[in-house]
Amino acid sequence: MKSLFKILVKYPLEFLFFIFFFTVFKILPLRMSRALGILITTSVGPFLPIHNLLIKNLSIAFHDKDKEWINDAANRVWKNLGYTVSEYAHMNSILKSKIEVINNEFSDDVFNENEHSVIVSGHSSNWEIPGMALRSKMNRVSAIVREPNNPLINFVVKQLRHKYSVQCYSKNRSGTRQLLNQFNKGSSIALLADQQLSSGTKVKFFNKEMNISTLPAQIALKAKCKIFLAWPIRTNDNNFKFEVIECIDTKDKESNEENIYKISAQISSFYQKMIAKYPEQYFWFHNRWKI
Repeated sequence: MKSLFKILVKYPLEFLFFIFFFTVFKILPLRMSRALGILITTSVGPFLPIHNLLIKNLSIAFHDKDKEWINDAANRVWKNLGYTVSEYAHMNSILKSKIEVINNEFSDDVFNENEHSVIVSGHSSNWEIPGMALRSKMNRVSAIVREPNNPLINFVVKQLRHKYSVQCYSKNRSGTRQLLNQFNKGSSIALLADQQLSSGTKVKFFNKEMNISTLPAQIALKAKCKIFLAWPIRTNDNNFKFEVIECIDTKDKESNEENIYKISAQISSFYQKMIAKYPEQYFWFHNRWKI
C-alpha cells in the first residue's frame, strides 16, 4: 500500500513541485535564482524536523562553540543549500564560467589521462562542483552517486549530470560494477565518500567514531594508483574553486586491512580539516555518527 501511494501520489506531487521551482529558477537570472533559493530554505528549513539533526551534527562537530554560533552556522548551512538547489537550473553557465580549477603541484598527475587515479572529494559548497570541475579538465573519469529516491526527479537530475558532469553511475551493486569496469579500462574514478554508511570501517570524525567507505582505499591499493584529495569551495563572489590538496600514493603499499584502515582514516582526517575551515558550506543533513 505504501509503495502504491508513493508511485501514484507522493512521487508525482514531489515531481510537480520540483519542476515548478526548477522552471522558476531557470527563468530567473542566476543571481535572482540564488536569492529565491535562499529565501525558501532559510524561511522553511528551520521549521522542518531535519533542522534538529543539523543542530545536533554541528553541536557534536563543534562542541566548543556556544549556542549562538551553532544557530548562526545552521542558518548559513540553510543559505548554502538555497544556493545549491537553485543552481541546478544554471549548471550550464556555472560550468562555463563560474568554476576555477586551481593549478598546483598535483595538477599534471591528477589530470593525466594516461594514468588512472582515485579522486576523493566531499559534499561541500555545491556537491555537483567536483564532477563539473573534473569534466572541464578530463574526459576519462567516472563517478558513483546516490540518486534521488523519486524516480521522476532522478530522471531530470541524471540528464543534467549527463550534460554537465562526469559519467555517473548509481550507488548500488550494478553501478559499482560499471564504475570498476570503466576504471579497469583506464578511466579515473571520482568519489564523494564522506557520507555515513551502515558498513565500511569505523574512523574518528571530529573525535567521534563514524563509518566511512573503504572503497577509495580498496580500489587504489589494488591498482597501486594515487588517491587525490580535493575540495570545492564557494567563494565570496559565489563562484567556485576546486583544488586537489593532498595525494596518497599507494604504489609501495600492500593491499591489506591495515592499509585500508590507515588510508580511510587519512581521508576522514582530510574531510574534518576542510569542513572545519568551511562549516557553513558542508551538507550536515545526514546522521554522520549513526553506527
